[in-house]
Amino acid sequence: MFFTTYDFPQGKLLFVKSGKGLVLAHYLMTPGEIEKALKPLRLNGMAFEHKGDVFSREKRLFDRYFDGKGEDFNSLTLDFSLGTPYQQRVWEAARSIAYGETASYKDVAAKLRSRGFQSVGQALNRNPLIIVVPCHRVISADGSLGGFGAGLELKRYLLGLEAGLTKPQRSGLA
Repeated sequence: MFFTTYDFPQGKLLFVKSGKGLVLAHYLMTPGEIEKALKPLRLNGMAFEHKGDVFSREKRLFDRYFDGKGEDFNSLTLDFSLGTPYQQRVWEAARSIAYGETASYKDVAAKLRSRGFQSVGQALNRNPLIIVVPCHRVISADGSLGGFGAGLELKRYLLGLEAGLTKPQRSGLA
C-alpha cells in the first residue's frame, strides 16, 4: 500500500491506495495525525510506503475539484474494504449525490429502501474517503448542516466551493 499527502486551501489530506484502488482520503486535523490515521490499517498487517508519484490521477482530480471545475471523482477506482457491506451501500448511495447538490440523511435512507436514517449518518461518519464519497453533501431534513467528522467549518467550505460561493484555490501533492 502507498500513501502520500495533498495540500489544499483548508489543510492537508492523507491518501492511501491499495492494489484495488483508493482506500483512504482522510482530512488531517493536526500535523501528527498521519500515524494515527494509518494505525488501524497497520493493525490489519498492512505495510505502507510513502510514494507520491502513484497518486498522479488523484492529484489531477483533486486539483480540478479545488479549482471549482465540478469534479465528481466517479472515474476513480475505490477500495471500500474498510467498510461493512451496509456502510459500502451507504457510501455508494452518497456518491450518487451530484456536485453542488445536497440530500438529507432521510433521502439517502430512502434510496437504500431503509427507514434507518440514523444508521446512514453512522455509516457516513465512518466514510474513509472524504470528498470522494461526498458525505459533506448530506444534510439534515430541516436543511441544517447536520454533522461532519472533519468539522462543520470544512463542510461549509466544501459546500460553498461547490455552490460557487467560495473562491477556488488549491495547493497540491506533497
